[in-house]
Amino acid sequence: MTEFARDHVKNDGQRHAVPAVLHWLPGLFLLAVLGAGALLALTSPGARTLPRDQNVRAGEWTAAYEKGLDAGVPWRRPALDLWGGVGYRLFGEAQPGAVVGRDGWLYTSEEFETAPTDAREVRDKLRYVDQVRRELARDGARLVVALIPAKARLYSSHLGGARVPASKTPEYETFRRGLEAEGIVAPDLYAALRRAAAGGSPNLFFRTDTHWTPDGAGVAARTVASRVRSLGLELPAGEFRGARAAPALYPGDLLRYLPGVERAPSTSDWVRARSTERLDGGGGLLGDEGIAVTLVGTSYSAPSSANVWDFAGQLQQALGTEVLNVADQGRGPFLPMRDYLRSPERTSTPPRVVIWEIPERYLRVNYPELDSAGAAPHARETPGTPPAQGAT
Repeated sequence: MTEFARDHVKNDGQRHAVPAVLHWLPGLFLLAVLGAGALLALTSPGARTLPRDQNVRAGEWTAAYEKGLDAGVPWRRPALDLWGGVGYRLFGEAQPGAVVGRDGWLYTSEEFETAPTDAREVRDKLRYVDQVRRELARDGARLVVALIPAKARLYSSHLGGARVPASKTPEYETFRRGLEAEGIVAPDLYAALRRAAAGGSPNLFFRTDTHWTPDGAGVAARTVASRVRSLGLELPAGEFRGARAAPALYPGDLLRYLPGVERAPSTSDWVRARSTERLDGGGGLLGDEGIAVTLVGTSYSAPSSANVWDFAGQLQQALGTEVLNVADQGRGPFLPMRDYLRSPERTSTPPRVVIWEIPERYLRVNYPELDSAGAAPHARETPGTPPAQGAT
């Protein structure tokens, strides 16, 4: 017998010497894990809660039961935290909805998305803004659009390996110039923010949040106020004073896409929340003729527990007049404007200036509601119609 044959026979004999039960151990372990998982799932509260008023034939009952069962699984949260932590720390990835840059910067994935319909949507938004301008001009009000540049545009140096599609490069300036071509006041907030950032200003957007910081909101407020003052309108005067709270950790909204990481203090931003106080005690109630400026927009303006940047308050300080804030969060910039045009606030507090805050990333979003319920019907005119007296 050759040496090779002896080794082969020897190894074959050793393999047969292993107890047979050990060959089944991996399979038994897998079955045990699956069995334990099934037992815990079936005994969880979600498994015992049956959906009501759901259509079984349409699949609604199954979907609702699956959703409840998934939420009720006891190890779901730890598993998501573990997987999310591994994905972020080892591979630099977040869950769908956020893009991981470098140096702890996060971006909303909405600023990276594109579709073949983008150009058409941007044109439709431009047309709608012009309709709104004409609608407001009928009451003698001027429209000023505060177009907020994407965070990925202003802070592209922190993108790391992430790349914004080249087709989005001209989007901001194309839209802003389109507004100006229609006679709509649209200060260049991107240029103002870029100058402030280049001049050594603290971060103008949060690292881990979609929104601007109090410093970024301040730059935008002063830039918008400068253009409003250039209109030469007499606005009711008011005295305002800003204040800043003590430094505190700010849990950015993008951290929710990093389960297991969002509670780590090192990943959060620090902020000194801003607030504004009126000193002369005037205005503030609906119907008060002392309010001549209305602010419409999104969560960048709307009052909320997360709004530490106080864009509306800083606008009041920069303008020296009270601002009626009707911005709303979670609906984009176009639906709040549609609702404002039909609201009692518009008639009870007729504005002389309406400042409309529009984040760039919403320009490509389709809003079917605007097709049938946008500006009032009489405002639906073709672009190019001469503006009413007093309009830009």
